[in-house]
This record gives sequence, C-alpha cells and structure tokens, in this order.
Amino acid sequence: MKRIVIYLISLFTALCIYSERILKEVVLTYGNIKNISISSLTKFFYSNTDFLLILGITIALIIFYKKFIDIEKKKAYNILSFIFSLLLTFGFSYSIIGNESLIAGNIILIMLSVVKIITYYYFLSTVINLLMAKIKGMNLKKIKEPKFLKRFKNYYEKHPYKTTIIIILIAWLPYIISFYPSIMSSDPANQIKQYFGMDTRFSTGVNLINDNIKITNHHPAFHSFILGGCAKIGDAIGNINLGLFMFSCFQIFVLISALTYSLIYLKRLKIPFMYRFIVLIMYSLIPVFPLYAMSPVKDVFFGALLIFFIIELHRLITSNYNKKDYIILGLLMLFTMLTRNNGVYILLFTILGAIIVIKEKRVALIITILSTLFVYVVHNKILLPKMNITSGSIREVLSVPFQQTARYVKYHSEELNEEEIAIIDKILNYETLGTRYKANLADHVKDEFNKDTTNEDLIKYLKIWFIHLFKHPMTYINATINTTYGYFYPNTSNWYVYHNYDKKLENVGLDYHFIKGLGIPRNILGNFGVIYPYIPILGSQVNIGFNVWVYMLIFTYLIVEKKKKFILLLIPAFTLLLTCVVGPVNTYFRYMVPIVFSLPLIIGLIYKETKTKKM
Repeated sequence: MKRIVIYLISLFTALCIYSERILKEVVLTYGNIKNISISSLTKFFYSNTDFLLILGITIALIIFYKKFIDIEKKKAYNILSFIFSLLLTFGFSYSIIGNESLIAGNIILIMLSVVKIITYYYFLSTVINLLMAKIKGMNLKKIKEPKFLKRFKNYYEKHPYKTTIIIILIAWLPYIISFYPSIMSSDPANQIKQYFGMDTRFSTGVNLINDNIKITNHHPAFHSFILGGCAKIGDAIGNINLGLFMFSCFQIFVLISALTYSLIYLKRLKIPFMYRFIVLIMYSLIPVFPLYAMSPVKDVFFGALLIFFIIELHRLITSNYNKKDYIILGLLMLFTMLTRNNGVYILLFTILGAIIVIKEKRVALIITILSTLFVYVVHNKILLPKMNITSGSIREVLSVPFQQTARYVKYHSEELNEEEIAIIDKILNYETLGTRYKANLADHVKDEFNKDTTNEDLIKYLKIWFIHLFKHPMTYINATINTTYGYFYPNTSNWYVYHNYDKKLENVGLDYHFIKGLGIPRNILGNFGVIYPYIPILGSQVNIGFNVWVYMLIFTYLIVEKKKKFILLLIPAFTLLLTCVVGPVNTYFRYMVPIVFSLPLIIGLIYKETKTKKM
C-alpha cells in the first residue's frame, strides 16, 4: 500500500508541475481559460520531450520518497508546509492571470488545484521536516575548511575589521567606478529636485505650508537634507557629480560598517569561520549589495541601521544592558525612524514585544521607547512645520482601498449610482480611474488624488467603499492580492535593482551624468545584477518570496525548539512585510532590502542560540 501511495504521489506531483507549464501556455496564447480541458492538460503524450520530463520527475520523486517517507514529521512544520502549498497554488494563478480563475475557473481546475495542494503539501512537508532535522543536528565546526583558506583564516581572525572592509571594497570597486557618481532613480531624483526648490508629484500632491519650500516628508526630510545637501555642495563648486559621489561614499561607509559589524558580532559569538566566510563572499559578490550601495534611495540607510538594531536587539535579549546601551539603542531607533517613515511601526512593534518578553528590562525599555517617540513626534509635528516642511499626503496610507475602488470601477462601474460616482470623482478623478488601474501598482490611481480632499469627503468615500465590499468581495480581494502575492510567492521577481541612467536631473538643468567611457562595464555589471535572481539556487538569495519563506521557516523552527524569545529578532522583518502588504507595489525589492540584507545575520544569530540552553 505504501508503495502505491509513493507511486501515485510522485506521478501526480510531476503532472501538477507540468500542468502549470501548460496552463501558462494556454493563457498566454488565448488570454483566457476557455480552452483549458483534459486534452490540453494531457497533450504531453504527443511529445516525447514532455513525456520524458514527466517520467524523469516522477522517478526522482519515487526515489526520494522511498528513502524519506518514514521521516518523523512535526505538526508545526506540517502546518507551514500546507501554508506554502496554498501560496504556491494561489501565487501561480495570480501571477499568470491576475485572479483566482486558474484555481476555481471550472471543475477541471478545481480538481487540479486540490491535487496540487495535496501533492505540494506532501512534498514540502517531507522536505522541510528532513531539512530542519538536518539543520538541528548540524555542527558547523565539523565542516572541513579547504586548505587554501587556512592562511587567509589566520590573517582574517587576527584582523577582521580591516580584512572585511578591504575585501568588500575591492569587490565593489568596479561598481563604484562604473556607476560614478551614483545610480539615480526616480525617488532620490525627486528628493534632490525638491531640495533645489523644484516641483515634483510629491509637492504638487499636497497643500504646501510655504509654496517656496518644496520639500515634503513623503520621503523623510532627514534623508532628503543629507542627499540634497550633498548635491547642493557639488552644485556650488560647479560639479554636482562630485556632490552626489560624496553622498555615495557616505552611504557606502554606513552600509559596509553595518555589514562588517554583523560579521564581527558573529565572530564574538563564536560562529564558525566557514559560515562567516560564506557571508563575507555573499556581501562582496552578490550584485544587489554594491548596486544598492551606489543607489541613493532611503532604504539603503534604513537597511544598514536595521542591521545595527537587530544586533542591539540580540544583545538586549542575551546580555546585561547599562544606561549607555539604552542611550545608544534610543539613538539608533531615532535615526532609523527618521530614515524611513514606516520605521516607527517596525521599531514600535519590536520594542513592545521586547517589553512583554524581557520582563527584567521592562521599565528601562518603556523609558527608552517613550523618550525616542517624544523626540520623533517633536521632529515631525513641531520642527518640520517650523521649517515649513509639509507632511506627506494621506493618500499614501490609502493604497489598499483606492486600488480596490479602481478595480471595482474597471469591472463593475455600472453598479455605481450618480451620487457614488460624484463622491469618488471628488477624490480620485472617476473619469480615468478605471483606465489608470494597474493590477500590481497603485501609484497611477493615487497620483490623481485630490489634495483638497477633506475628512468629510473621505468618510463619505469610505462608506461607499464599505457598501460595495459586500457586493463584489472577490474584486476587492483580487485587487489586494495583485499588489501582494509576490512577497509570498517565490516564482516571481519585479522591480529588482537600479542600474539605468535617469534623466530627471538632467532635464531640469542639473548636470548629473555617468562617465561616458564606462558604458561597457556599466552594461556588464548592470546586466549581471538583472539576471542574478534567475540563476538557479544562487538567485534565490535575492528572491523576495524565498526570503519571506526562510523567515517563516525560522519562526516555526524557534517555536518547535522552544526558543520563543528570539522571535523578537524576526519582528522587524514581519512588520516591514506587513507594511508592504498594505503598500502600493507588488514585489518591490527596494522595500524589502532590509529583510534581505539582514537575513545572513539572523541565521547566524539563530544558529548560535539553538546551540545554547533553552530560553
């Protein structure tokens, strides 16, 4: 009986994998699911190549299951495996057709989806339980180090700071030279324009306190002043490129400091050399690190500061903390919040978690967070208005309902009456709302938000939004999933790295430009950065969905191993993920930079704690 189950599960798993290829072909060819039938899903019988593919996968799975079918399975990992199988099934449908049609479009698809969920669950539960059993028993100290590394190891362990910095700098130098002075993209270009007193969509989208001050806090003013100030210095001496390169050097210094300190901290915790060496190679050679180091987006500073914060959080859990440490923690939290607006939620949730879990440090933590929040509120509500710097638009926190309304207008406009249309029009320009709707990006919808909208207008709109939620709930759900699924589905990648030349500054007379003679190395390095996510196995290191899965796996592992205190280390990542779920863009790598950058550190810290007594 067991043998029959193995054969059937293996065959059906292979068929499900193959069916995704066929379903994708059908949708791309016909644009719908009307042509999906049993015959279209079984056409591999007419192709020797496809038959061999199915046969090969089936045989490989049979061998795998025969060897590991009796492995002990833990309930928590089984639950996680079921969640992953759902994410794979739903993620595929939304990535191909933008809704649930490939799951429940007809009886064939419903049956196929059920089989997929079952077979994917069976495979994932086996793999995850096997993997976690291996990891639990792993001892990195027993890994043999290659002979050629021994001399390097001796020097590296004696001079970790210097060696790490030099290696990373040498590896990044081609990027630093080729993309001099920086890789400008839309957001930092707009920040610079605002600093120079020029209008952007962020200044025209709000009622400015002072029409002559174009800077808003949509992009944190703290970051805009640093970036714009460097550009201004360069412009004052007749070379804006030099000013922008000053900013790049400062950003490189901050990021390398964070990466280096993470390795030094792991060394202090006596994490084996081989793990730290692999992480060093990752920091040095994975193109996402140098490309973002040269990109003046706020997320790089934020990601670097979050690495320092996670280290402090680990120290908070495991070490004695004195007054100086709390002051450093408070300053670190303050600068992190000033670097990215959603930083306040990340730090607030994390420290609240720490207050609950670390009872002996509760009073000091409460004082620290309240003091930090006080300074942050004074900065936002008193200092910035005094400087005539306007807050960001409320539209930024309404991406989800606005996107849902736009999709509703696109597909169900006939169900809106004249009064409802007038209310929506007053806020979002109803006439073009349906055509502005893009499934995976809410910016086009938000860009025509009426900046004179009152609280009364918003209340009226939200009442309409609520009423129509119950008329077509799947329209609302689909609108949200389309800007979300990529954060949980590993088989997709969008908006990855910046490497192209942006003309926004050039178009307004600011002489930002790349060095012309370096076009070839720029193209080589830029293309390497673009294709890296698609390199088998290695590319998963920068895949958003995969990184989120790893965090979910670590979370489950800590529960199974009764190391629940260390879930605190994951709260920043999960809170940031939550802000992406309610955000405007699907699978936007820039938003997830802190999660990707800090994962090697997190893994090292968790490895350390699983080798110590239970907490």
